[in-house]
Amino acid sequence: MNKKKMAMSITSVALVGAVVVGGTLAYLSDKSNMVTNTFNVGSGYVPDDDDHLGLWLDEKDVANPEERTEIGNEYGEMLPGSIVEKDPTFHLTTGSTDSYVFAQVTGVDAMIADGYYFTVDKPDALTDPESTFNTTNWHQVMSVTEGGFDGLYIYYDGEDNIVEGGELDEDGQVVTPADEMKALFNWVKLGSGLDNEKFAEVDPSTVDVRGVAVQSANLTAEQAQVEAEKILATMPY
Repeated sequence: MNKKKMAMSITSVALVGAVVVGGTLAYLSDKSNMVTNTFNVGSGYVPDDDDHLGLWLDEKDVANPEERTEIGNEYGEMLPGSIVEKDPTFHLTTGSTDSYVFAQVTGVDAMIADGYYFTVDKPDALTDPESTFNTTNWHQVMSVTEGGFDGLYIYYDGEDNIVEGGELDEDGQVVTPADEMKALFNWVKLGSGLDNEKFAEVDPSTVDVRGVAVQSANLTAEQAQVEAEKILATMPY
């Protein structure tokens, strides 16, 4: 497909160009990882050489630390004090329209209640940290429960909420790459202080991360959020 040609969708959402990516990135060994599915609702997003179209999601491949995976990782049984690297990261294909990028997160609050911790920096093996997301770049605009982590976030690059899609020349070569986005979080730890009874109650769990890119042209971040919420409401889990 010609990289210059804008990807056209089969549907439109209030005449707003948008692209959606979603999928469950599973934790723990006895839960199968689900493939991350992507689909488009709008126009203005272009493909790359790896068949990504607009917004897409990956994380570090635990088995091959120099690689990234789009289908999640399989982990061995997590014991108290276990730490795993997990960094769900969104990307926008170069040549796509400048966009507001939203992330919807579910399942984190339940895992924290079970004794897990989510952090940006690698936690200490013996001392349990305070759970935190990357609040420098991901600003929560809607929460499921007050003070919780589940909810909707918008990406902030340090200057504004717009992720620039970069530029391709007429031959499809990169002139300016799309902005690189930072991960929501980077590490997950199962608390060191869990006793046998509490540990026995911990069930294998999953965190679901979904994203929507909405064109920034002619829209405020607040207007884009309305469109993102409409799209996410139609996405099955």
